[in-house]
Amino acid sequence: MGKPIQPSEEQKEIIRKQGNLVVTAKPGSGKTFTIVEKIGSLTETSLDYQGIIAISFTRKSSKELEIRCRKKGIEKSQHFFGTIDKFYISEIITPFAKLLLGKLVSLEVKDSLDDYPEYEKLKDLKKGLNDLELEVLLQKSLLDGHIFLEICGETAFYILNTVPECLLYLSAKYTHIFIDEYQDCGEIQHNIFLKLVDKGIIGIAVGDLNQAIYAFSNRYSKYLFSLMSNDNFTHLEITKNHRCHKSISDYSLALMGVSNIELIDNPRVFKVNVTGTDEAVINSIENNLPHLKSKYGLKNNNDFAILCRGNESAKRASQFLKTSNKLFIDTELDKSNSYWGVLFNDLLSAYFAYKVGQTTRLDFVETYFNEEYDKKRFESALSILEGIFSCSEGELVNQLHLFFEIAKLAYPEYEDSDVCNELKLILRNNDKLKSFKPATENEISIMTLHKSKGLEFSCVFLLDLYRFILPPEGDRVTEEDYTQALNLHYVGITRAIEACFIMQGSKRYRSRQKDFWSAEESPFLYTNNLPNLRKDLNWAMSTSVT
Repeated sequence: MGKPIQPSEEQKEIIRKQGNLVVTAKPGSGKTFTIVEKIGSLTETSLDYQGIIAISFTRKSSKELEIRCRKKGIEKSQHFFGTIDKFYISEIITPFAKLLLGKLVSLEVKDSLDDYPEYEKLKDLKKGLNDLELEVLLQKSLLDGHIFLEICGETAFYILNTVPECLLYLSAKYTHIFIDEYQDCGEIQHNIFLKLVDKGIIGIAVGDLNQAIYAFSNRYSKYLFSLMSNDNFTHLEITKNHRCHKSISDYSLALMGVSNIELIDNPRVFKVNVTGTDEAVINSIENNLPHLKSKYGLKNNNDFAILCRGNESAKRASQFLKTSNKLFIDTELDKSNSYWGVLFNDLLSAYFAYKVGQTTRLDFVETYFNEEYDKKRFESALSILEGIFSCSEGELVNQLHLFFEIAKLAYPEYEDSDVCNELKLILRNNDKLKSFKPATENEISIMTLHKSKGLEFSCVFLLDLYRFILPPEGDRVTEEDYTQALNLHYVGITRAIEACFIMQGSKRYRSRQKDFWSAEESPFLYTNNLPNLRKDLNWAMSTSVT
């Protein structure tokens, strides 16, 4: 039998810290282990009639958490383990609908409002309950015995606000509420969480900043970031496998709206002003490379990366840079929002990194699987990866089934046929496949922000932080477009380990018009106290100034 896993100092602080917490954790950092240890610690000190609420967003995740708690010897019957919908239905709607309605009604969960046209208007609950007609209709649906799954959060919130006995019961029964994967929370889940916290239940929100940012369309969570700025919550981190300098990490959090961040060390984020076009910007980078290598103790060109908004900008940077460089072009997977798409992207990058000795099979598997919880799945993933990593490039297309197997092992509930087809196209296209190969020691990496997801470089240069580009502007620009641009800037900053340089030319190239335009700085540079968290520099083409 192996030795019991001992928590790190960061994990120990989370376990012993009292009060409301928001915990952000990196992939593979032992997040679930920490939750289990904290639940165990709280169980030891709670009264017999008290329990905790432990919520996950999928049945699979909630079951994993419950099993790990049982293995730890935590089997208190008063605890709630389950999905957020299960909590709404079993702990709020079912027991307290009778007080709302004034009578006992037999309730049954219905999957969709579409099957009940007379209640279709209840979909408007997602816009907010500010209509007496909707209240009457909601109560009628409950009287008819229907709990509609797609609005069960809104239904629970209505009962919380209408039936005072519900909050009194929950606050008497439960001392703490844990919500894992908080980056997946929507507005209604967030509001219910805060409602319970306001009533005295201690809240612990656990989230993954990478997951919150990388899946642009569906899983960006302003609510996770808002808790990090909430004075009623203490923000703690589990930073295993993340070597980013603290001033860079702090700058990125301030960008995303986390307040009260102050510079406590010499800044490692710089805004660099260069007179001229993108060619002048690239020349200034090239002239400063020897100085930066000396300043940060770097030896190889592949310690550096130039990150751009799009392929056209990246191609121009590669063209102007005289130092050996490798240009990476976006593939279909780079912009994928899906779980399988991100996994396939990571897997192809890991395959080529493995071929040049920059990673191991274990590094990849530990990111997606937990050996302590499920050794069988962990070992299965290692075996599958051996089959993939032992192939030559030309043989990869014949191993598609292995890619699908490992994706099903990691995310069985998120199968995506479109992403599978995109993977096939990449494996059959030699140029696209080679875009996943890492740069050699002698090459500077040049790529888009999308392409840089999941990568790290000692020193990063960010291009295209101009008005109209990041973020875009205009009548057709949506809130989603703005959010994606903000996410991309966050991604760019957090690729840097030692230093991040935001390059600003006085002229910017417009690829559609094939001309140059007077450059205006991105508004992203002036939000949330950011100017006070970085240092401004001026670089010329022939001088080094840091």
